[in-house]
Amino acid sequence: MPASDAHTKASILIASSNKTLATRYEEILADVFATAIMDQATATCDCIAETHPHLVILDPSLFSDSLPETIGKILKKTPHTRIIVLKGTTETPVDEMLLFKTGAHGFCDTEIKPDLLIKAVHAVCHGEIWVPRQLITQLIGELARENSSAGLKPGGSGAESVAHLTPRELQVAKMVHLGGNNKVIARELDISERTVKAHLSAIFRKLNIENRLHLALFFNEIS
Repeated sequence: MPASDAHTKASILIASSNKTLATRYEEILADVFATAIMDQATATCDCIAETHPHLVILDPSLFSDSLPETIGKILKKTPHTRIIVLKGTTETPVDEMLLFKTGAHGFCDTEIKPDLLIKAVHAVCHGEIWVPRQLITQLIGELARENSSAGLKPGGSGAESVAHLTPRELQVAKMVHLGGNNKVIARELDISERTVKAHLSAIFRKLNIENRLHLALFFNEIS
């Protein structure tokens, strides 16, 4: 299910056995989103499969199975559901790189400030990612090494591919490369977020790349 439109609240499922934590998150989010709490692993997975929430806030301590396996199962059944993983609920730190590659879309500390939690949920529901900057840097470096070892560059010749972009598409692409999200780009260019998304779809198609990370890597290679 895609993120909600202006007239429908996005549905957020908070999956945690920590009642205090789950209740605090629900109180923060309830005015903006349609929230629900689940505190059992099996029931949580069944609920996700039945209701297809826009986003799940996932507490690793709730699941006895490996977290990557759990995320993989969720996304296999409901590929449009977005996932934010909580950090700090277990003695073992979460492996952000592994979970991001598995399909997680964001990470939040348990003590995240209310305004940042709302911002994170909004961003992830609308197709953004909410991850630490160092993880982005690590991912871009890994993609660069993979492409270099394979003797490949995304989209073929950089200069030739960029020449196919319109001036506005090139402007949007460069703003994404500099770290701008859709909301910021829309405000700076005085266009709607929907228009930004349309430009990005065209950019990805013309450059033969899949996502914002590959776009950043593309411009790193041709700059």
